[in-house]
Amino acid sequence: MWKIPRRFAGIKRFEQIVGVLSSHGWDFFLEKSGLKKKSLWTKKYESRPVELRMLFEELGGSFIKFGQFLSLRPDLIPKEFCNELSKLQDSVEGFSYEEVEHIVKHELKKPIKALFKSFEKKPIAAASIGQVHAATLKSGKKVAVKVMRPGIRALFETDLEILDYLSRLVKHHFDPEVFDPEEIFDEFKRYTENELDYLKEARNIKLFRDMFKSDKKLIIPKVYDDLSTKRILVMEYVPGIKLSDIIHEPGRFKKVNKTKLCKDLAESFMKQIFLVGDFHADPHPGNIIVSKTKIALLDFGIIGRLDDEMKEKLGGLLLAVVNRNPDEIVTAMMNLNLVDTAVDRFRLREEIIDQLGEFYDVPLEKMDIAELFFRCIDIARRHKIKISREFVLLGKSLVTLKGVCLELNPKFNIVQESKSFMKTLMADKRNPKHIIKRIAAESERFARFVHDIPDQTRKIFGLVSKADTALDTINHDIFILTREVRKESIRVVLGVIVAALIISSSVTIGIDPTLSKAFALFAGIMLAFMMLSIFFDGFRRNSML
Repeated sequence: MWKIPRRFAGIKRFEQIVGVLSSHGWDFFLEKSGLKKKSLWTKKYESRPVELRMLFEELGGSFIKFGQFLSLRPDLIPKEFCNELSKLQDSVEGFSYEEVEHIVKHELKKPIKALFKSFEKKPIAAASIGQVHAATLKSGKKVAVKVMRPGIRALFETDLEILDYLSRLVKHHFDPEVFDPEEIFDEFKRYTENELDYLKEARNIKLFRDMFKSDKKLIIPKVYDDLSTKRILVMEYVPGIKLSDIIHEPGRFKKVNKTKLCKDLAESFMKQIFLVGDFHADPHPGNIIVSKTKIALLDFGIIGRLDDEMKEKLGGLLLAVVNRNPDEIVTAMMNLNLVDTAVDRFRLREEIIDQLGEFYDVPLEKMDIAELFFRCIDIARRHKIKISREFVLLGKSLVTLKGVCLELNPKFNIVQESKSFMKTLMADKRNPKHIIKRIAAESERFARFVHDIPDQTRKIFGLVSKADTALDTINHDIFILTREVRKESIRVVLGVIVAALIISSSVTIGIDPTLSKAFALFAGIMLAFMMLSIFFDGFRRNSML
């Protein structure tokens, strides 16, 4: 019935995947990929979010992870699919204690009894990749031991090979600027490889623990390096209640102050995003523990990073929306992505006015930044603009956090809680020191460009010379032109610096009059130098005529 490729002959998993696709109405897809003969009766199947989730659930294993991965990427699939796939539950039956003993002995070269004072045989949590056991070290410290499922790497490698094959078969049926199956597979492969290496997660945990060691409201568990490998992760045990239990069983946890919990959650993530720049990218309720008056974060398989440049661009987007300037919004969105094709700026501008108009005239402290992000991502996807991964993770994290807080307390206003952090980001963008720093950086970049002009020109001329083209006269003209361009470019740089000094003088006049006068003095000196340079250069040219 199926056209099974020779490389997958005898592999039952391939037949299972194809069979499940067919049973869920994906015969059209199978025909397009050449895995099934074309039929006159086959109709194009319009997959709906719920059915796609059910398909992934039936296939299990890496397909659950694939669905969860897609749920984090609203730039790749529509919002309704993201919301549905985020419901995928990564929970399965645990594997035997005997297998746990074997893995621990193989990885740590010692039996469990030699390493731990006690070790719970029944797992406290189980998922597709591994399961967690409570244990006690010889020192008396209680720990959580995460053990990777036996054979999971081989299973995932088989699934990844099949997904790779399928993505290559169907890539020609999609516009790569809108949906590139190969690119999506490559990113999912990297995501999966991180999940299959507990040492990578350990590094992320240690990074966050170091950054938030002084935070009195947040717990990041300690990692025991000497007991951790690629297949085993030993961490400090954090007692408490899963946030998912508080949400789903509110009657059992009436004493929990949900308003304070929401406030602490929002504050923690706003610190991560706007102040530190490194943030937990999957804050769903199962990854959060409420421990007395503190919050503990678990599962650091996915983290996002915002460098200073990205935060600058984010501030630019917020400022453009606050200023109600569609052209600035277009520029800010272009700065936040990698564009593979020419974008129709007029159409993009019109859609921005239509979709983001309701954010105009909204004070910053009332702006729903999570909804703003999703709107921008949705607009970008429709205009074939590829948004950077970090920006997408940021948007998804904010939306997930907002959803969690609303489930805990429908009256909670996350926008109100985040306003101080957004104002800090905006204030930094307008700060005189920040302005000077940015101008200095741009001036340095431009100066390097000017400095490289002669070398680049000589390289171009060298390539042309190899073609035996007689360019002696042109070479002389190019030399003169290069010299003049470099001279004028230096003047442009000096002009930018003078303008920056004048602006800085104006900005600081009410803050520090002495500093303002110093800026004005330097601007005057540099302006005089430029005028003298232009005068003497003109005099020299006239004398040569």
